[in-house]
Amino acid sequence: SGTSGCGGAIMLGSGRSAAGATGGDACIEGSEGTSASGGVVVVRTTNGGASGTSGALTFSSGSSKGGNSGALVIGSGPATSGRGGATQIGAGSGTSGSGAWLSLAPGRSATRTGGSVLAESGEGTTGSGGVVRVRSSNAGAGGTSGRLVFSAGASSSGNSGSVLVGSGAASGGAGGSASASVGSGTSGVGGRAVASAGRCTAGSGGATRVDSGEGSASSSGTLAVRSGNAGAAGSSGRLVFSSGSAVGGNSGTVVVGSAAATGGRGGDLRAVVGSGTSALGGEILCTSGGSRMTGGTLTVTSSEGTSSSSGLVCVGTSNGGSGGSSGCLVFSSGCVISQSSAEVQMGSGASTTGQGGRVGVCVG
Repeated sequence: SGTSGCGGAIMLGSGRSAAGATGGDACIEGSEGTSASGGVVVVRTTNGGASGTSGALTFSSGSSKGGNSGALVIGSGPATSGRGGATQIGAGSGTSGSGAWLSLAPGRSATRTGGSVLAESGEGTTGSGGVVRVRSSNAGAGGTSGRLVFSAGASSSGNSGSVLVGSGAASGGAGGSASASVGSGTSGVGGRAVASAGRCTAGSGGATRVDSGEGSASSSGTLAVRSGNAGAAGSSGRLVFSSGSAVGGNSGTVVVGSAAATGGRGGDLRAVVGSGTSALGGEILCTSGGSRMTGGTLTVTSSEGTSSSSGLVCVGTSNGGSGGSSGCLVFSSGCVISQSSAEVQMGSGASTTGQGGRVGVCVG
């Protein structure tokens, strides 16, 4: 020790080789315990003074001019009759300012792809694999918990990288679930879950697609989109399926339907309003778009039967209860101010080789 200037340095260096062979090794290890634990190896800097910081610890391989630089391996040894030792890397806590960073960054390449970062849990040869948990710490009394950001980097002349979240395949069981959920709270509005495709300034925006799993020998999975149940004093949340607005062109189409079937019949499409125990039942409203010119058309058509009859179109009200009547059916054109209102037409289509269909109006 000294009273001025920097403290004296200690340097341990192995021998250099000038004949094309590998340089000497430097080995620091604790002593073996033949019947107990081995000795501890402690590498640390001393504490900082009143106006300084503690010294840095640097574990690094040297640079290389004509080959790969050396690897840096940190880990515990295997155990034959117990479990392997843990490896822990943590930043120290402090009493002022932001907490210390913990950064894992792979190597940069000037001509090829940059290095990868791989975080894997341990394999269980006869049991389950280990858990990989990525989470932020709990918040204090006056703050929020930290964010978790999973993002690919930006790209200046090509596509940015993909972000993939999923479970691996299973050969003798079911595939693992992938769940994204927002935590619950005790005040305010619940947290949002947003899935947004990318924006493009020169072409079409990105697509958002949600698929259920294929069943190669049976039915495919169900895709359920629903809002949560309501509490005692509220209503359940709305479901909105809508295309965005357009400034200089047509807005997007909303298509809801089932796909075609080659060995069976096409799937049903149903729009049903839930029942209630008080007041009027919920409404179903189908309205075409308005325009400064002619308004949009609302068409309800049954499907064609290529070798048989076409499908039916049934419009009816439900039966009345014991103290009421069945609902009304109203077919009417709208009102106009300065022109004639439109006609209401009912008829059957033409037939080329048979009789035209009848039109019947009956009172029950």
